[in-house]
Amino acid sequence: MLTKRGFTMVELLVALVLMGIVSTAIYTLLVNNQRLYRQQTQRIELNDNLRSATAILPSDLRELNASDLAGSDIIEMTDSSITYKAMRNLYVTCAQANGGDVYLQPTLVGLRTVNAEFDSLLVFADRRTNIVSDDVWLHLNVTQVSTGNNCPGGQPSLRASVNPSIQGTDSVLAGYPVRGFEVADVRRYVDASGVAWLGVRRLSKTSGWSAIQPVVGPLQPGGFRLAYFDRAGVVTADPRQVARISITVIGQTTEPVRLSTGSMGHLADSLITQVALRNNR
Repeated sequence: MLTKRGFTMVELLVALVLMGIVSTAIYTLLVNNQRLYRQQTQRIELNDNLRSATAILPSDLRELNASDLAGSDIIEMTDSSITYKAMRNLYVTCAQANGGDVYLQPTLVGLRTVNAEFDSLLVFADRRTNIVSDDVWLHLNVTQVSTGNNCPGGQPSLRASVNPSIQGTDSVLAGYPVRGFEVADVRRYVDASGVAWLGVRRLSKTSGWSAIQPVVGPLQPGGFRLAYFDRAGVVTADPRQVARISITVIGQTTEPVRLSTGSMGHLADSLITQVALRNNR
């Protein structure tokens, strides 16, 4: 004879207790996994920011020439900012330059084409072709850029109108290098919410400095530091003597995470790199 039996109150209580223990364990595991995932995501983002800072800025700084007779490529420098002539393009002349025009082959190496609003040119002048001691880079302002067919055989060309004019004695012949640069400023700044960033701005000849744009961050307070050294490795404040620049970036995570102490806070990490300037080592 079949009988129907239910669960006793004790059995129900035991089942509920066991279910609670298992549920708590699963919840704790999920929370810990989520916390770990968030920490790792923030850590990866932080490391990417640091690598960006030490990849973007050194590529500009190693192009600087502090020993140019016409003046250092470093215009102004502090421990948290640097204003400099940032190289943006490289061309080759396709015809002899004389007067106010430089004729360039359209093919370029660099970030972008020459732009009259921002750019100036460094034009190599051989002067006396039988010696090298009088070779110089002419610093010329670009006033206009136009296209044409002024390269040999009526090939396409870029014509950069410049001032001051190039003198015949400067001997700028076909096949000579021409470097285009703009004035850029990289600095640590604090936004409206009090967060520190590494930002960059560029100088327009007509409208002045552009609004600063964040490129790396957020940073720890004082999280971007520059130090300048001469050829002997001694700290210098003279832009004409700089041979090496040390860059220190201390970043922090965008969002707070649970730290090992159990409290909430931002993870932080730092990266230091050094850049040797060309022609002044």
